[in-house]
Amino acid sequence: MEELIEEFLDDMRVEGKTESSLETYRYRLKDIAAYLDANDFLINADKKAILSRYLGTLSQKCQRISTIRGKLSTFRVFCLWAVKKGYMSEVIIDPDDYPKNTKKQRIRRLNDEELRIFKAYIDTLQPNARAAFRLMLGSGCRVAEAANLRPDDIILRGKTVYIDIKKAKWGSDRCIPIIDKTAAEIVWKYRAELEIDSRPAFRLSKRTLQGYATDFAQKTGITFRCHLLRHTFAALLSEKGTPLTTIQFLLGHKSLGMTAHYAQSALVDVSDITPEINL
Repeated sequence: MEELIEEFLDDMRVEGKTESSLETYRYRLKDIAAYLDANDFLINADKKAILSRYLGTLSQKCQRISTIRGKLSTFRVFCLWAVKKGYMSEVIIDPDDYPKNTKKQRIRRLNDEELRIFKAYIDTLQPNARAAFRLMLGSGCRVAEAANLRPDDIILRGKTVYIDIKKAKWGSDRCIPIIDKTAAEIVWKYRAELEIDSRPAFRLSKRTLQGYATDFAQKTGITFRCHLLRHTFAALLSEKGTPLTTIQFLLGHKSLGMTAHYAQSALVDVSDITPEINL
């Protein structure tokens, strides 16, 4: 790929790009090329495979969103050039794949102790509220999606519990598993004992669930709202090495960039790569 990069830079020079811009291009593209080479990716490999793993790598390095966007923007310019030259069949990245460039404070997932306290709190609630919150924590679904589920939308396939989400935000309808075993058991037990009628499965509105969230925050002093469960869900999966494309599907995101924004709240352990010096 190094020869392609140099050919690309020569063409950009002819187009009038400054030497400083070309050096920035070279640095960014060589970083991407090193990643592709190290992971045995071809330049025409699957788009989602490249983006998912590369974004995950950059997020784990705790790079700023602006830095990641700059690298992906350069890669897109390179891809446009490569398609024009006939080296690639299609542009494998578009601006929707960039992480959102926001000045908002980085969202931190619930840490392990806060998770323990939260689970203890919801286990004191009545069965419908308990099941709804366990569902959100175990599937990453939105609070409105949980509130709108019907009994028939909670499905047992073999020994796995799925939820069939319909009329979701941004057209993100999907049928997804509850991946936390305890949450799946609690939700299915509640569903199995449920009297079937026209009401939503949990008999609770979005506002009522948000009210519980406010009550939890006030009682414990932990900053909390229902949407934090989606960030926590994504972060925990990211910490386990789950591909961003899988997390994207589970959360119902339109772009990998949005998923990367959620997964950035993962707690990164760098102890394995931190050298010890002799003093």
